[in-house]
Amino acid sequence: MEAKQNTFTSVNKEANKIWTSAIGDLGLDTVKSINKNKASMSASQKEAATVQRDISAKLFDNQEEALNSMKKGGIRNPSLAKLGNDLIWGIYYADAAVAQAKTRQERNDASIALSKLNKSLQELYKIIEIGKDTDAIFMQEYFGLEGSKNPGQPGGMALVGRDTPLWCKTMSIRSGLAGDNASEEYIVGDNSEIRLRYTGSILNGEVVDKPALTWLAYDPGVVLDLKSENIKMLQAPSALNAEGEQVGIIDNSLQYNDTYLLLDKKYMEVSKDGKTQTEFIPANMAKIVYDTKSRSAARANALLNDYQEANRVWRNNFNMEEDLIFAVAANGKNVDAGQQAEFQELMFESLKPLLPTVAVGATTEVVKEVKPEATEVVEEELTVDQFN
Repeated sequence: MEAKQNTFTSVNKEANKIWTSAIGDLGLDTVKSINKNKASMSASQKEAATVQRDISAKLFDNQEEALNSMKKGGIRNPSLAKLGNDLIWGIYYADAAVAQAKTRQERNDASIALSKLNKSLQELYKIIEIGKDTDAIFMQEYFGLEGSKNPGQPGGMALVGRDTPLWCKTMSIRSGLAGDNASEEYIVGDNSEIRLRYTGSILNGEVVDKPALTWLAYDPGVVLDLKSENIKMLQAPSALNAEGEQVGIIDNSLQYNDTYLLLDKKYMEVSKDGKTQTEFIPANMAKIVYDTKSRSAARANALLNDYQEANRVWRNNFNMEEDLIFAVAANGKNVDAGQQAEFQELMFESLKPLLPTVAVGATTEVVKEVKPEATEVVEEELTVDQFN
């Protein structure tokens, strides 16, 4: 019986079986892996991208109007100046009340009021300083200015995850770019803390009220450049080549090193027109999976150690609609056990686009063997006259 000849289809099918088995192993004790198209954005990502695009249009389409609006936002907000003025005058009157108190109770009440006002004013000073940094960073990262990567893209500002979409909307209001009907108001809370209250059509009727210190210090983080990280991992030494040198799975040109190819199983495929032929060398997918599985798991575990980092990857790289479930798992991580397994699978699966089932070799012209044309031999009849 003849040995079965390798074809692109058969090699591809066999490699996919290996991948399916390897990925499935990581989630045996978990819920079934979600059946979503990882290449498409989630609904929340689409909404966040739409908001960013609309706000950017206001900034870039009419810069003069945008600059005029921005002059009224951030630390130049009249509401901030009014609150600061009210606190300073409040302290003045409270101080006078302490001095003029006639009873211990009056002095006590006036002292408490004075202490609260001083606390609020000192907090307001901190908010002004934090606000300066936040305003500059938001403008730079949300609009991809001064060399910043585009938001929502690898290396750029994250647009989804936890409070990020809402925070971006309120920062757009703060910057003066969310329309004339939007406002940021500085108020004093029940515990003398400074709060920020946001309104405007961009919030779809919602009134957002947040403690100023923590809200202005919020960090949406950066989208992980997962592809670059995967390339680094695949290029890191993982085996010895024929010369005894350490090599990675792929080289600097993102091609397989020979160590990870089944060189003895290479085959040729002829083009449909029969004019060219291309060499294909199957990848040793079993070895590749074996040498990457533990590394991928280690990287996933490192991210899962930090809920914020893991959730950012979950939402922005894996395109999930909802945040990771915050829970105390048996392994000490603050992520639901089932989602940890799914996270591991998704991290491992993210390597697959960089690992084709075959390496493509040279394409050459098909040289057809040309048989020599047969010549007809004519036998000449000899006569006696030819010898005379």
